[in-house]
Amino acid sequence: MPDAQLPVADELALRNLIARYAHFADAGDLDAFANLFVKDGTWTRENSPPEALGGSGLPSETVAGHDSLKTMIENSIIKRFNRKFRHQMTDVLIEPGNGPDEARGLCRALITDWRDGPGKIAMCGAYTSTFVRTADGWRFKSVSVNVLPA
Repeated sequence: MPDAQLPVADELALRNLIARYAHFADAGDLDAFANLFVKDGTWTRENSPPEALGGSGLPSETVAGHDSLKTMIENSIIKRFNRKFRHQMTDVLIEPGNGPDEARGLCRALITDWRDGPGKIAMCGAYTSTFVRTADGWRFKSVSVNVLPA
């Protein structure tokens, strides 16, 4: 990414969007999570560590649109992990995209698993995002995550 910056207000709004992503996903708040994305927004799991290594064991996939985003959170965070996974988003880097209404972001997430009592680090995800400004503020156009251990 080039050494360019967004206006401070836009960067703060995008950092808050990333924080909401973590909070709403971990809480299993389906509508709030889906509404962080544009209507045809996409979310991609590029790979998936096996459960034996602490990973999710979920298949690689891309989902598109609010209904599919809600189904993805319901099937993973709620049904599979009983809302006991936590994302700690770190190393956030946000830069301008193609024009004033687009931005790109990179960050990492330490993903902890609390299903068996004391939390343990289960995975580390590298997230790549594209954001767009809408009439309702900044939204995710796409999110893609590559997870360790591979």
